[in-house]
Amino acid sequence: MKQIFLLSMMCLTSFTFAQKKEYDQKIIGCYKGSEQNQQVDGTSKYWVSCRLDKGKSVLLFVAIDKDGKVTQTTENGNWWTNNGKYYELHNYDNVTDIYNYQILENGDVKFKSIELMGKEDSTYEFTDSKIEED
Repeated sequence: MKQIFLLSMMCLTSFTFAQKKEYDQKIIGCYKGSEQNQQVDGTSKYWVSCRLDKGKSVLLFVAIDKDGKVTQTTENGNWWTNNGKYYELHNYDNVTDIYNYQILENGDVKFKSIELMGKEDSTYEFTDSKIEED
């Protein structure tokens, strides 16, 4: 079983890195966002997502559940774009989430999931708003 898991992770990793990685300059920078009840009923999430040059990324999450419990998380990883899709590789689990993305007229970025945590999932949508620097 362990060998099958390792083999599947190697295949997934080789597929991920075999793609041509592009970095849409229009979405580089730090963005903020939030959502409620989308992935976990009764939970609100707030985040700051920084997409840096050369594909590095940092995500800062705060989640508040229905009982008021607050959880804070930081995720590091890599991001890239290809063919109108946004890819986000998380270092903590080595899994790539895939989204369709669209840059809105006001500069916000709208995302709709294609694959999350290694599984097909088109139910998650959110919008990132650019954090303006002074």
